[in-house]
Amino acid sequence: MIALVMITLLGYRAAQVNTGDFPYGRAAFASYWLAGVLQPLGTSANAALETFFLLANVAVIMGFGVFVTYSKHLHIVMAPLNVVFSRRPRALGALGELPATAPAQTPQLDLLTWKQRLDTLTCTECGRCQSACPAWNSGQPLSPKLLIMGLRDGLMSAGVQSARSGGPADGGPAASGDGTSEAAAAAVISPEVLWSCTTCGACVEQCPVDIEHVDTIVHLRRQLVDAGQIEPAVQQVLQGDAQQGNSFGKSGRMRARWTRELGFAVKDARKEPVRYLWFVGDFASFDERLQVLSRSLAHILKDAGVDFGMLFDGEHDDGNDVRRVGEEGLFQMLAEHNMESFRSASFDEIFTTDPHSFNTLRNEYPAYGLDKPVMHYSQLLQRLLGDGSIPVEPLGLRVTYHDPCYLARHNRLTDPPRQVLQALGCELVEMPRHGLNTFCCGAGGGRIWMTEPAQTERPSENRIREAVALGVGHFVVACPKDFVMYTDAVKTTGNEERITVIDLVQLVDQARRPAPALEAV
Repeated sequence: MIALVMITLLGYRAAQVNTGDFPYGRAAFASYWLAGVLQPLGTSANAALETFFLLANVAVIMGFGVFVTYSKHLHIVMAPLNVVFSRRPRALGALGELPATAPAQTPQLDLLTWKQRLDTLTCTECGRCQSACPAWNSGQPLSPKLLIMGLRDGLMSAGVQSARSGGPADGGPAASGDGTSEAAAAAVISPEVLWSCTTCGACVEQCPVDIEHVDTIVHLRRQLVDAGQIEPAVQQVLQGDAQQGNSFGKSGRMRARWTRELGFAVKDARKEPVRYLWFVGDFASFDERLQVLSRSLAHILKDAGVDFGMLFDGEHDDGNDVRRVGEEGLFQMLAEHNMESFRSASFDEIFTTDPHSFNTLRNEYPAYGLDKPVMHYSQLLQRLLGDGSIPVEPLGLRVTYHDPCYLARHNRLTDPPRQVLQALGCELVEMPRHGLNTFCCGAGGGRIWMTEPAQTERPSENRIREAVALGVGHFVVACPKDFVMYTDAVKTTGNEERITVIDLVQLVDQARRPAPALEAV
């Protein structure tokens, strides 16, 4: 198409030379060369060719304009607009504003927001999102690129069919009434594709034109949840959250049972003021493997003289993963309950165990009234090590560190854990994919609750093999879900003798002076 524009323009200029209408000098050597070829045809013939090539050039340009509208090249026009209207500073952390959805049996393309539609018209099909996607790289059906392309093609198809049938019943974009939107969505979106997403944000991070894949996927998941298209295991987790306030479905009175073995009482921030409120989270409270880490952190904080407390049974699931599964109503219920508990407590700052909790408390709870600073426990440890509150001896270990997606990519926190490792005298060997380009463990977006599909390789197994290739002895994590996923991955890949998964808290506990008696994990 571009070649035709150039050829017709060259022919037009060459004919102009022979008719005496050419306004440029001999510097236009190509035009003068072709003019020499056409000169024997005579002045009248060249005048006709001048008109012909001019009209042909205009026709090609107009045809190109029509062609662009129905091709991937539309991104030439749409990409600048998408960048201008994208969420700033980035479409990560908090979810974008989610529109209301009407109950439907299948996802409806008509319910996509204007920004989500603009996203589909912006894709350059470069494939950077697909290359970074942990789901795609583990053999699951989700390709962020193909999803956006499919939505684009579906919208185009639905628009053509709607135009042929006379348009929406009331003239609005969401009232086709003829099944066009549902049929188009069913043709390009399958539940398996949407449920494969871990909401890690790698696609958003890599996209050169600021497409907001995660927001779109969560929006479509909400429609699946409204239609009841959700697997029983996840439904059971959501019921437990609704009834008991935690994803394990256990009584809220059991949330702080792990503190009984501490040997000291943890303050209840609802009954006495504390400086730091510890939002422990579901996994660190109910999973026995992680309760050991919670007790270690509690001992570290007590010995450092930190004034901290908890909400005990007043704490409910933070709702980060609940919201990203698509259960918006349940997320709001959990957030409102936790806000009531926060208001009943007296504290200055919040710190969390789980990066997912950190993300939603920091970025989404302010909309519900939270106005206190929120930090991850790695930031608190960094602060305590920096001011000498935790005296340590150098460990001299050679380690690699895995950046949690919701700490690094979603919240740009990559330095505090590394500074803790440096303070502990560890030699850090970085994996090729680290920092903002970290690779997901596969647990986010509610994936940790779902049954494992057929995969060529789990994301966590892929990551462990990457770490083993470095020749280090310790794989350091700073997320409860990472600890669970990677501990299992070390076993399934047969690398128990080559590498050990260890939490940042455990390393601090090992380095403390004098050395405490450590509890086995």
